[in-house]
Amino acid sequence: MTTDRGPERRRFLDRLTEPIAERAREKLGQAEDKVRSSIQAEIDAVSASVRARAVQVRPSAIAFGAAALLTFFGLALFVTAAVMGMAHVVEPWLAALLVGTALLLVAAGFAAWGRSHLPRTPAPRLTALPEPTHPAEELVHPWDN
Repeated sequence: MTTDRGPERRRFLDRLTEPIAERAREKLGQAEDKVRSSIQAEIDAVSASVRARAVQVRPSAIAFGAAALLTFFGLALFVTAAVMGMAHVVEPWLAALLVGTALLLVAAGFAAWGRSHLPRTPAPRLTALPEPTHPAEELVHPWDN
């Protein structure tokens, strides 16, 4: 014995729940819009702050870049002068070789000093992983006792 009350009951429940569901959708949409706008406001504030800081720092960055470039050229001239000075005593190729070797030794010394002053980090702890077992190995046959 079948009745046609199933579709009626569904329509009745739909009429009761549809306004609640619509209101819930609206509230969720509003909450989503508020979250989205607050996140966008934070992003805008951070980007404005970064831009303002970049404008303040730009002249200093340019000055440091120019100083680094001029320092490089100055050191290159010192190296050239050292090679030319030694060329009066030894052959020019030997003078360049000696100055280059001295510079490499100084660079290696700085690298070793820098490496020795790096902060110590603890070694990662190694833990033994459990042996993986195949699911079929865990099954016990019903006749095994």
